Amino acid sequence: MLDIKLYQRDPTSTALEADITALVDKLRFGSRLHGGFHICNFRLRADMAQAWSWITDKLFRRITISDNKRVIWEGRIEDISMTAGEVGVTAYGFYSHLSDQPYSTAYNTTADAIIKAALTAVCPKINSDQSNIAATNITITSAAGDDYLDLNVQELVEKMLDFSDSTSKRWYFAIWENRVPYLKARSAGAITWQVTLKDFVQFKLAYRGKDLWNNVYAIYTAAGSLTRTAEAQNTDSQTKYGYLRKKAIPQLGSVAAAAAEAQRNGWLAEYKDIWPRLTNMTLGAFVRDSNNQIYPSYWIRAGDVIRVNDLVPASVDAGSVERDALRTFYIVEAEYDADKGTCRIIPDTENSKLSTIIAKKL
Repeated sequence: MLDIKLYQRDPTSTALEADITALVDKLRFGSRLHGGFHICNFRLRADMAQAWSWITDKLFRRITISDNKRVIWEGRIEDISMTAGEVGVTAYGFYSHLSDQPYSTAYNTTADAIIKAALTAVCPKINSDQSNIAATNITITSAAGDDYLDLNVQELVEKMLDFSDSTSKRWYFAIWENRVPYLKARSAGAITWQVTLKDFVQFKLAYRGKDLWNNVYAIYTAAGSLTRTAEAQNTDSQTKYGYLRKKAIPQLGSVAAAAAEAQRNGWLAEYKDIWPRLTNMTLGAFVRDSNNQIYPSYWIRAGDVIRVNDLVPASVDAGSVERDALRTFYIVEAEYDADKGTCRIIPDTENSKLSTIIAKKL
């Protein structure tokens, strides 16, 4: 049973303003990487006086969705609309707070240190517990160009993490329960959820050849001159697919060679294989954890790993736990529809249109 509660604007306050569970209709909410808790959208049955109260007084108040003591979603109200007999409410997770102020302090250090400093300086609503921000090891400087300073912290996070680090892994940032920030490299070494094809209401994956890049170089500025890194390539990929596809990463500015090479290597690691694009993966009301215990599908969140046990023939099954695009997927977006009791998930793949698609559907 989901409980939906309204609190004061101060996100540290535990003083309950209202339990609005019984009034909420058409509830949808989700999570995303980067970000953590993402968009929550619902309608509220209200007379004219109540509707005006929401319009005039509820912006930026904290909303929580919980299942017993487990926090399922947390964020702040940002958009309110009013029609006859109801109020439309859209709230965003506290990653949205990272867009409230620009960060203008010069830096010349690693991404994790930059993010910690920016959170402390201009994100007062985010929890000061930074113990879950893992260390990266590529130095980035604000002197790299005009577009490295005066960014809001959302923009800064996403720009910094494009550089990956010496591991060439993809790094994700999120704000989860109690507004605690997390930064970690993607890992699919353990299963969070397991399902079978019959657990899906809809299921369709697609692979796109143009997502393949197996030769990459980056462009940057060194000593005032346009410079290109050496090309990094994956010959196994070129042999496997029978094609060489070369990517030039656009001008990164006056970064160090090591930083340009790190972004080049991260891109190659991510795109040397073809991963599935979203078409439709929509689960029903329940999923099972790695111990085969049943849970509501609204427990699924971005950053979880899901395995579809019967998606490939037994002869193809390698048996190990890895993000293989055959039956094991790292989830970067999840959206739960309370009316339908379904959870739409998006596997880890670069597609700039995904967030636009979700936003339009909300």
